[in-house]
Amino acid sequence: MSKLSEFMAHGARPAGKRALSRDRSMSRGPVVVLKGWSEGMDKAAVTLLLRNSGVPLAQAHDATNSILRDEHISVSFPEGVDIRVIRRELEQLGVVL
Repeated sequence: MSKLSEFMAHGARPAGKRALSRDRSMSRGPVVVLKGWSEGMDKAAVTLLLRNSGVPLAQAHDATNSILRDEHISVSFPEGVDIRVIRRELEQLGVVL
């Protein structure tokens, strides 16, 4: 029996609920509101930029998906980041701020 067959025979369990992130108002760092996207936006690069700027992976992924659904979302960054550079790079990647 293959591994997949064994897995299915024992019953696949659905993934548990994702842990909730802390309240945005608890963050002391700068906040950027992402309002949308323009044609040609690089989804992977946006998520990676957010992640490399100190945003947890789950939040970075959710933020990117939110703007693709035309939802406005506020993203909190850690203290000490140069928010002007992040804003400029987000715009270059096709994010509407």
